[in-house]
Amino acid sequence: MSDSFDPMFSVAGKIALISGAGNGLGRAIAIGLAARGAKIGALDFASDQVQEVCDEIISQGGIAIPLVADVRDTAALASCLEQLIEKFGVPEIVVTAAGINRRGTAVEMLDKDWQDVIDVNLTGSWNLVRLAAAEMIKAKVQGSMIFISSVASLVGITTGIANYSASKGGVNSLTRTLAMEWATLGIRVNAIAPTHFRTPMLEKAISLNPEGAEYFTKNIPLGRLGQPEELVGTIVYLSSAASSMVTGIVLAVDGGHTAR
Repeated sequence: MSDSFDPMFSVAGKIALISGAGNGLGRAIAIGLAARGAKIGALDFASDQVQEVCDEIISQGGIAIPLVADVRDTAALASCLEQLIEKFGVPEIVVTAAGINRRGTAVEMLDKDWQDVIDVNLTGSWNLVRLAAAEMIKAKVQGSMIFISSVASLVGITTGIANYSASKGGVNSLTRTLAMEWATLGIRVNAIAPTHFRTPMLEKAISLNPEGAEYFTKNIPLGRLGQPEELVGTIVYLSSAASSMVTGIVLAVDGGHTAR
């Protein structure tokens, strides 16, 4: 695979570590970056899924290795990072796409469902970027950290996702704080806040809603759900020299959702 775009947008040869790479947005990001010449460390807790992603990348001429860990487990993450560095080198691109949702109204939500979502979406993202940043700083590697946030962190969406919205709001705050802390080290930190994209997580929510997909598209001016591949361009931009002066932002990729 090779990068045929403007060199300013090139990610060819860059080393990328992507959590949640087994399905959904993370899968699309891993495949999309690999198609443009990046070397991929595809991380997920589901070993079979992440292996399938790597097999697909390699079958298309790309470079990837599977890394298996739960983002809540810092020891496992450290081991995965060590494997990546041994194989390819220190990552220059880190994308935190691992995420879960556990629905329930604010009054009825189980404590465990609240904590699980915070632990994976917020603390898991924190675990990954701080471990990766430590290696980048030690090796004097400059690069780009990209958090996958959500439009649910920017506007009220619906009932039943207070835990999810709070976790992504925390990600936004973390983005801005780390952008300030690591700016002088050449590590840029940004977040992407997607609207509703067709992922396994959303498909489950659609199946449980009497209105089906219409419930999720009615607040999107473009009138449709996003496809995971449509996020790749934004990832490439934030990973490349094209965004060299961009840090500390939360970029909505939302079909106009937040413009209403």
